[in-house]
Amino acid sequence: MRIKYAIACVAVLLALLAMSACSESDNPQLDGMTRLEIHLSAPYQRATRATGDWLDPISSKELIHDYWVVFVNQSGIVKELVSGSCGIDGKEEDTFRFFLPPGTYTVYAFANLDFNSLNIRKGAALPTDLSSKTLATTNGWTNDIPMSNNVQGQTVTVAEVENQSFEVELVRAMAKIQLDFENLSGQQIDILGYEIYPLTKTNVSLFEPAQPKNIATTDSVAYTVDFSETAITLTPINSETGHGGTGTTWCYVNETNATATATHNQYSIRLKVRRNMSVEEYRYGFTVNSASSGFDYIRRNDWIKLPILFRDWSFRVETLPFPPIAGFQSRVVSADALSITFNTGGYIFLRPMFRKDTDPEGIWRSFDDSDVVFKLVSSYTTNTTTGAAECVDSETDTGLILTGDLQIFEAGQYFSQLPSGDIVGKLDNAEGKTGQVTITLKVRLEGLEYEFDYNIFKI
Repeated sequence: MRIKYAIACVAVLLALLAMSACSESDNPQLDGMTRLEIHLSAPYQRATRATGDWLDPISSKELIHDYWVVFVNQSGIVKELVSGSCGIDGKEEDTFRFFLPPGTYTVYAFANLDFNSLNIRKGAALPTDLSSKTLATTNGWTNDIPMSNNVQGQTVTVAEVENQSFEVELVRAMAKIQLDFENLSGQQIDILGYEIYPLTKTNVSLFEPAQPKNIATTDSVAYTVDFSETAITLTPINSETGHGGTGTTWCYVNETNATATATHNQYSIRLKVRRNMSVEEYRYGFTVNSASSGFDYIRRNDWIKLPILFRDWSFRVETLPFPPIAGFQSRVVSADALSITFNTGGYIFLRPMFRKDTDPEGIWRSFDDSDVVFKLVSSYTTNTTTGAAECVDSETDTGLILTGDLQIFEAGQYFSQLPSGDIVGKLDNAEGKTGQVTITLKVRLEGLEYEFDYNIFKI
């Protein structure tokens, strides 16, 4: 009985030795194949303003989860399709190995999307409509960010050598906008929400467009976030450290590829803010564009960080009630903090006023204050891009910009600055000269630049 058992063991051992003696090259399934190693990653893209920060992502949504890598031969046939998963937590990169016949291939890569909808099948021709396909994304995206490489694919040449390796990069199909708040004022500030405009309301392309394109007004939308119930609370500035409370919020948005050559391509960030612990809510807004900030478009894979500082300055525009000698003043119909309405022509006097919340109550500063820099140059020029009348000092970048129905002013009588700092202009008294003009005041306060708008109506 023992002899038979020993003979059986020897037979099994010989069989195992014979199997282990076969190398990969002896396997008929591997004849004519090359072993490849593919390193798949989702770094920042060189063509965008995203930085290495993407390599330290805030959320797992920004990482690779499920992925597909497609190898297409020169005849346009899908020769190999490799899929994998990095799990629910995702990874910044993954490496896999497989075998492929020598030759030249175009590699396409995708992640975190509905791959079946692309209709890519091994052994079949690559669909010709991939460049026109879109992804059903939306501003304020909450799922894993879809990714792809470029529309031309990535060309690789597989040679008859051992253990070749290739880098394949994925690009996130959406952008991230991050708002970083810091309170440099002497009071608590609660951020209750924000609005970004304009953003693309249509789906994004599967691949990044080859050329930037302007966003059409009809395809744009304001993206609004309200977190009144979970407000970001910023504590007042600490006199010893010089810093106050900070907070951060971010969102994923569709790319726009817009260039800031028109009003609707200049992005406005509006904040809903509660100050002094009052239930009253204020809305602050500013516009960023290529001229001042470089924020002239939003492309996929961008990580745009906007620092927002809160200081103790308040603004208002005061309309002065006196006419010049031998002149007459336009008659005011109504006025508020943001606009004034006239129903006659004549001289108008405006006095922009500023105050720190730490100033004594009722005290307002004008342009003769050392903390305030405001200066008009002697004549107006017309901006050839926007058509705006500009009176901006080239050294300080302060002054006025007028847009709207400038014909309500008498010719050459837009505005000039008096020694007191007040600005004076003259409205046309002719019938039919009606409309609205927006004054954008560009001011330096404590070395920082600010802009705010005031509207003049003539009815």
